[in-house]
Amino acid sequence: MSNTQATTPRTATPPPTAPLKDAVAVVTGGGRGIGAAISHALSASGAHVVLVGRDKAVLERHAAELSGPATVLPADLAAPDAAERLVAQVVDRFGGADILVNNAGAAAGGPSDAVSAEDIDSVHALNVRAPLLLAGRFARVIAERGGGAIVNVSSALAERGTPQNMVYAASKGALEAATRALAAEWGPRAVRVNAVRPAVTRSDMSTVITDNDDIVRTYLTSVPLGRIGEAEEVASLVHFLVSPAGGYVTGQVIGVDGGWGSTARSIFAS
Repeated sequence: MSNTQATTPRTATPPPTAPLKDAVAVVTGGGRGIGAAISHALSASGAHVVLVGRDKAVLERHAAELSGPATVLPADLAAPDAAERLVAQVVDRFGGADILVNNAGAAAGGPSDAVSAEDIDSVHALNVRAPLLLAGRFARVIAERGGGAIVNVSSALAERGTPQNMVYAASKGALEAATRALAAEWGPRAVRVNAVRPAVTRSDMSTVITDNDDIVRTYLTSVPLGRIGEAEEVASLVHFLVSPAGGYVTGQVIGVDGGWGSTARSIFAS
């Protein structure tokens, strides 16, 4: 399949109602890719979106595109004290938060016999330590406001083994395990915690794959729906999980991958 396939418009269509009206929604990595699509969807649903990331200029440009109020809080979440400082800023400015989307993360790949301790520590600092610290601290803040939702953005590679992805897969597997533990701990205080598991998703951060017709063609032979996912499709699921519509869903890891992670090609000739 050619990568010239039509893409979904970046600007989300506002829903007929605003189920997230006046909610404070913190989105890490919210200025680009899947995070940008998520912040669009939450903003269109009435939330005040707090965009977090390292590049202030990127965040500010994206904030200007949102349909509702937005606040930019630049942060390097790989720093050990970044989570505590971010939570304090949000509490100081808004009195707390109602929604957290842990989207920021680092990609990593390479032969497992060449991985260094520094490689593992660098990936896990952003993909594991930061979202776990944020989830725990924000869970308490969200509970104090009467409840809300946390969504962790994982990856289909946490479930499906692929070569040269040991470190990244391990980091996302840890995030999924933490999702279930957090759901059990904070559910009694009305904080729902879930994860979404995208596979290859069209965005400015996945062009190394989506701009290569040979890679796309090979990949799509294993995708039952026969196409690359769109960032807006991940955002729609996140919106459902943090909205009242998903009010009885917690402790779940849900794939948004066209069936890639849960199916296999037939061993028989077609």
